[in-house]
Order: sequence, then C-alpha cells, then structure tokens
Amino acid sequence: MKNQLAIPAVERIARRNAFRPPSFEDFAVTTVQAFDQSLNNTGVVILRSYGTGITLLATGMIRPSAGATDQVSWEGNYARAEDIYEGVAYHRKGYASMVENVVYERPPVHGKRTESIILAGREVHRATGGKAVMVDNRHAKKLVVGRAGSSQNPVTKAHVKEAVEAYITPPEASGKLMPWNEHVRDACMLALAWLLDEKQRQAQEAVVELEAAA
Repeated sequence: MKNQLAIPAVERIARRNAFRPPSFEDFAVTTVQAFDQSLNNTGVVILRSYGTGITLLATGMIRPSAGATDQVSWEGNYARAEDIYEGVAYHRKGYASMVENVVYERPPVHGKRTESIILAGREVHRATGGKAVMVDNRHAKKLVVGRAGSSQNPVTKAHVKEAVEAYITPPEASGKLMPWNEHVRDACMLALAWLLDEKQRQAQEAVVELEAAA
C-alpha cells in the first residue's frame, strides 16, 4: 500500500475533498499582489504565474504601530486603519512597476469583527486608487482548497497551508528570509483564486472575440 506521506499534496487534497485541484495551466499568466487585510495583521504577497509554475516574488506583513494599538474603541480602530493605509501605500510604491493586478479580501457581511476587515479593506481600496479587486474568502477556499467550509466541516489554517504549498514553494525552502505565516498564506490563497478566475475570464473573452469574428 502506498504510504500517504509519499503522495503529493495535490493528490492528497483531491482524495480528501473529491475535487480536481487546478493545474498550473489553469492559472492566468501574469503577476498579482494580494493583501489579506485586517486592522491587526495584514499579509502581503506577490506571485508570478508562468503557466507552468508559480513563483513567490515577495511577502510582507503590515502591522499597526504601538501608538495605534494603545488606543481603544473607534479611535484605536481609526489609528490602526491609518497605519494600514500607509503600509499598503508603501508596498504598492515599492512594487508598482512590477505588478499592476492587486487583490484583497472582500469584507464579509456576517461574522466576528467584520469592522476590522471593512476598515482595513477601505484603506487598501484608498491606497490603490480604487484599482484593487475584491476576492471572496469562501470563493477562494472553494477554488484552491476544494470547499468553502462550514461550522460542521471548517477549512482550517492547516488546510489552507497544504493547498497553497501545493503550488508555492515556501520562502525558507528557497533560502529566502520572508514572512510565511497564516496571514501571508491567506493572501496567497486570494491571489491564486484571482489567477484562476482571470484565466477563465480571458478564455470567455477569447470565445466572444471568435464568435464576433465569425
């Protein structure tokens, strides 16, 4: 019997979730920067998809300053949000020439501390001049992990880690000193989902052009 540990991650995910994990050809060939935003920890990642593989170009973390975290209630939230804006602007300025596509998490309607993602998301929107595209977290999980998750069958951080690392080599494995935590991996998941959707959008656009030319 084949040892489960020897089975590639993509194959294990397929067996567990009964879905076909995307292949590298399913991702659009482009570069994308993603922000998994909140008022406390915002993960940042830049991915380059080649059609035959995906390269991790950069990761980062945006955290509020000590002065912002010392404040309470809405005043503290506003101070944290301002730090998020400055952090996103910094990461965009440093990599604007490298990547035009920017995505971030669509704020949820229900759940705990929704205001954190809403306020932080507003700062991503503002710092990118409204160009960043929102990606729904549950949609991203469905595309990359294989299911959106529920209270009875949740998608854990371990599931996200396994799914993301099926496509992306962690920085430490490449000898790079870059953050690689749950916030960065969640940003990776958003980026991967957008790349999948973008490939589908491009394919549909090509069909429309062919039909119009016929």
